Amino acid sequence: MLKRLFLLIAVTGAAGQAFAEIPPEGVAAPANGETGVRESGGVGEGVEQYQGADASYTPWVLSDGKEAEARGDRLETRQEVAQEVRTLKLQNVVPPIRFESGEAAISEEYIAQLREVLEGMKDRANVRLHFVGHSDNVALSGALQAQYGDNLGLSRERAGTTAEFFQRALDLPPESISYEGRGEAEPIAGNDTEAGRAQNRRVEVEVWYDEISDVLVEREVLVAEDFNRIKVCRVETVCKLRYKEGHARRARVRNLIAPLRYDAQSTAIPAAFLQQLQQALHNLRDKQNVVLKFIGHSDNLPLAGREARIYGSPLGLSRARARRVALAVQDALALPSGAVDSDGKGDARPVAANDTEQGRMLNRRIEVEFWYDDPLQELPDEPQLCPDAAAAETVTRVYDPPSGPIAPIYFNSPNPVIPPGYSQRLGRLMAELDGKANVRLRFIGTISNERLDRRTAAVYGDDIGLSTARARRVMEAIREALPLSDEQVEYEGRGYVQSEDVVNAGFVEADESRVTVQIVYDELALLDDAEGLDITRINREVQTQNPYALNLMRITVDGQPIDDPGKSVPDVQRCTDVALERAAIRFRFDNLDFKPRLNVSAWPTTVRYRDDINTAALENRVRFRLYSNYPAFIERAEVRLFEEAQSTRDEPLAVAAVDRDGFAEWDAAFDRYRAPGRELKYLLRVYDAEGRFDETRAQPLWVVDAIDVEALQSA
Repeated sequence: MLKRLFLLIAVTGAAGQAFAEIPPEGVAAPANGETGVRESGGVGEGVEQYQGADASYTPWVLSDGKEAEARGDRLETRQEVAQEVRTLKLQNVVPPIRFESGEAAISEEYIAQLREVLEGMKDRANVRLHFVGHSDNVALSGALQAQYGDNLGLSRERAGTTAEFFQRALDLPPESISYEGRGEAEPIAGNDTEAGRAQNRRVEVEVWYDEISDVLVEREVLVAEDFNRIKVCRVETVCKLRYKEGHARRARVRNLIAPLRYDAQSTAIPAAFLQQLQQALHNLRDKQNVVLKFIGHSDNLPLAGREARIYGSPLGLSRARARRVALAVQDALALPSGAVDSDGKGDARPVAANDTEQGRMLNRRIEVEFWYDDPLQELPDEPQLCPDAAAAETVTRVYDPPSGPIAPIYFNSPNPVIPPGYSQRLGRLMAELDGKANVRLRFIGTISNERLDRRTAAVYGDDIGLSTARARRVMEAIREALPLSDEQVEYEGRGYVQSEDVVNAGFVEADESRVTVQIVYDELALLDDAEGLDITRINREVQTQNPYALNLMRITVDGQPIDDPGKSVPDVQRCTDVALERAAIRFRFDNLDFKPRLNVSAWPTTVRYRDDINTAALENRVRFRLYSNYPAFIERAEVRLFEEAQSTRDEPLAVAAVDRDGFAEWDAAFDRYRAPGRELKYLLRVYDAEGRFDETRAQPLWVVDAIDVEALQSA
């Protein structure tokens, strides 16, 4: 034990003496041979540390001197000349057009006068005519009442007839003509005498035009920068969001009241609709600057007759309908002109299928939006994530068959009573929707408004359970007659709730339990949440968030943020990984292991046994091309040719020297042809300065009797 301990101490002492004799790096050893001593470093100096945020550094990139700056588009505030538009409305430019009682006709004497007025306004911008129809207070009867309804409809017809006539007579575009009817509301004379009533039966012509002036305004201008490098996940697109004029700090409330349905003949506003508007305005009485905005929608039927000549498209018709409703509501509720607004969307946003009259009736509607000032509706100054374009949401439509509604199925005790041919009709109706997506049968069970007995409640639980079980029973009975998959059927139970719209229609009671059968399908509906926003897209270089700053919670998916445009370093790394995976690019580690490459190619690989003196082409010549990734080590190279059965270690049949450019040639010169052909082989041999060589494997070369000269020359 003592011997082992002595040996360990001796070895340790020798090792310590050996290490002590080694001078520190950069320190000269003492001249007298004394042992040098290295000072130990401070605590933590031997630990890997991150460089401080305020320390200077040099990026290891190919830089043009601007990489330290944030690259990308930028917004600059500049003064620009903008146009300010103000609409002027000229009244009584021409005398009103008079009508006989109950008639809607136009005299030719007004055309020349109105044409002269328009000729004198050629220097004005956006000149247009607006016709306003008026009537007396004599109630319509007989054929006139059946055709026009009331004096408001008659005045509107008079204005429409006038607008259509002057549009043709003056050759005006549809957008320069508009009209409305005001009935007997604005008389200019008393209706007690025939002369006064004749004065009230009129169409007034208003000439509108725009006065445009130039003003100097400050605007943010996007200055784009072109990126000349591919930066994976290092460039992002963000958006500067601003409110459009009239939408700043405004909140919008939709679907507060049911839309107003209209048809081609309807002109009056229902009293119930006005009452709902009044109630909604009363509920919003504490809001500032409340504005009613009426949005017109139409079906997709092509316009015909006067509507086609005046409006031109469903979009123009929907805008006109919304405008008339806005004016009527303004008059009925005594609202200021700034409290109403209108717009039209045409047939772009249907709520039902346009295949049936009921669906088209649902699409012909006026929706109401309530706008008011909201101090919380502010947009940040910093660019945000770009809102998606008008996206599409999948909605379910209920098919209304042209052949008539689908009758519900009633129950006789516990069993459903399905009429003969009922299942076959459902199959035919589903076939009518062949071009629709996800066509299926929906079974909705409802029960009568009676209290469940104790036994039924113990089995089904409540009214929802009982109605669901009955809907499923009917579904299974229909599936026995029709070959339907699980994706083509669905069922639900609604218990005592018999109404489709409980909010507006309330609870509807029924004496009998039933299962309603519907044919439904899916359709895309446009969603535009960015309405009222002015969006400027900016491309900029990604600036990662400071990890030492305030730690805010962010949600990202594959490196793409959901709400906050800020990104961290792991987000960029994840985005890069996903982009490379989708790009199918493989990165491999190169450990500088050099693999020499040597190859030779020949063309053509089939030649004639000797040159034919009767042709201009050299049918017996072969050209060789060398390839290598170590040409600096090659002193000389040659192509060696052998017979097919000959060893490559024998004397070659021929040798073709390779020039400095890597090319070589060999001409076959055999005395006679040997059928069926002669097979040779060739290889490339390269030498270094010391005579050592590398060579390739042998490749075949054919010698034949004849060569297609045309193919050889065209190749």
